[in-house]
Amino acid sequence: MRAFAKALYAVVLGCSFAANAEPAMQTRTVASYRVELHVLPAETFFSKQDVADKHVKDGMEIEGGAAPVASDAASHPNHHLVVHIYKRRSGAVVTDATVTMSFVAVDANGKPSGAASDVPVVIMQAIGGGSASTHYGNNVTMPPGRYNVIVNVNGKRLVFSVGVSDEPAAPMKMDHMKM
Repeated sequence: MRAFAKALYAVVLGCSFAANAEPAMQTRTVASYRVELHVLPAETFFSKQDVADKHVKDGMEIEGGAAPVASDAASHPNHHLVVHIYKRRSGAVVTDATVTMSFVAVDANGKPSGAASDVPVVIMQAIGGGSASTHYGNNVTMPPGRYNVIVNVNGKRLVFSVGVSDEPAAPMKMDHMKM
């Protein structure tokens, strides 16, 4: 019976990761924060000047932080790996957090199976979303598989376990940012 349960668990676990065509979202709490991790299709970034001059309506507006990885970069980024941070009690968006992120592929037992990749964290807002849409992260290249995403928010560490695929996913919508 135990072998059957393990086999069934492996099949269910494998299916949940292999069929990840929809954007993934997980929530964790740490200290006084609620942190939402989103794994989405790669996004296009724009400066404030580009948004104003070109009347851009879709994409991410750069607010600060690291340089964004362009969706058409040579590294072929296929995901937009970001966190939204809220104050745990009030639900207010945290717009001034210090955030670091990395991800590492994991094996079937959840053990790291390679070196971690640091994510250069961009502070961004969805165009037209204002400060309520502030989030942190960047476009990344994540081949299909399972990963641990390590996020530090103002010195507090969180680990998310996610699976990704190369199947097309729906683009980011403002609806996911509503509380």
